[in-house]
Amino acid sequence: MADSMRLPVTALLGANMFFSGVTFASTAPYAAIVGVETLGLTGPSYAGLVSAGAIAGTFISVFLGYLSDRLPDRRILVLISALAGVLGHGLIYWLRTPLAFSVSTVLIMPLGFAMFSQSFAYVRVFYNRHHPGRADFMVSMLRTVFTVAWAVVPPLAGYLAAAFSIFDVYLMSSLAYLACALIFAALMADGGTRVANLPAPPKPVREAGARGPLPVPIVTGVAGLIVVSVATRLGGMGTPLLMVNALGGELTDVGFLAGLAAALELPFMLGWGLLLAKISKEAILVFNALLFGLYLVLVSRAGSVAEVLWLQCLNGIATAALMSVSISYLQDAIKGRVGLSTSLMDVVAIAATLLSGAVFGVLSIGGDYRLVLLAGGLIAIAGAMLMLAGNLGRVGLVRRAA
Repeated sequence: MADSMRLPVTALLGANMFFSGVTFASTAPYAAIVGVETLGLTGPSYAGLVSAGAIAGTFISVFLGYLSDRLPDRRILVLISALAGVLGHGLIYWLRTPLAFSVSTVLIMPLGFAMFSQSFAYVRVFYNRHHPGRADFMVSMLRTVFTVAWAVVPPLAGYLAAAFSIFDVYLMSSLAYLACALIFAALMADGGTRVANLPAPPKPVREAGARGPLPVPIVTGVAGLIVVSVATRLGGMGTPLLMVNALGGELTDVGFLAGLAAALELPFMLGWGLLLAKISKEAILVFNALLFGLYLVLVSRAGSVAEVLWLQCLNGIATAALMSVSISYLQDAIKGRVGLSTSLMDVVAIAATLLSGAVFGVLSIGGDYRLVLLAGGLIAIAGAMLMLAGNLGRVGLVRRAA
């Protein structure tokens, strides 16, 4: 039997998710600036590096998910991924050359970025074992902590970049990865935090899930999430450009928009996490995909920056569910294989990134970002309909309180 836990595990996992958020929030807004403006890469070269790294990351994440369901200790994969993040972003900070940036982006950081999904795989298995009735809520709560970093870190990273060096954001990220590594090293020293895989499901379930074709509801659900994720990315690309180019907004308005959107998501993430005990994941996701589609359609018709900011109330409700409940949904996709299921998060993300880039490239040729946002709204509605069509029974399911 496992040793009793000596460490405050939930607090440590919360800290891990916050620092995981720091790794993304400190570097994502500045990666293109570093690669193109500072290091002199061409736009196509930068795009090629990012695409290659994203594709490599998908294969690595799926492999790690497959491996984690067979290893006796999931914590080691989180630790390895965190150390890769320390090395990858540390390399960019110390060397500051196009070669270092390229090697890190394509060869090292695909493993580093897998820390996010592997952390959630560990979280889900840990709470499935120790607090099964609260597992979905804890996943949603910890995803909320990740969002807190996005609300507070970008202004600090922007200050460091402006006052000192833009490469300091990579130092900030590398140190955050180091904090995550230290947290999981501490967890590995506590025998009570080691969790073995849950018992394998009955043979018929395995054959219909992990060892055979996925059920139609799961396939359509994952496909629907990819389509909706395309819409969320189109919204993320098109809204700031609409504000600056058509509505007379300033860069400070764009920064305020990002912080406001993240702040509004926080309470709704917790709220949707609580509702998971009573309402099915499918129902929550379909409703909020439709709501997000409505939001993008309304933004495409906005006549001022103020209107866009007011509409963030709808965005906060919808995005909170789409970003948090989708994690629990995907983790249940392949029965008995939480690690492999969690890796679907990265599959959805890379597919949506590639598809949204192609759609944006075609629709933004004439500089009409309203068209991009309108298309995004219609795509979100289509994704909701796809998920609904394959999950009619589940969408109507109301859970009994645990």
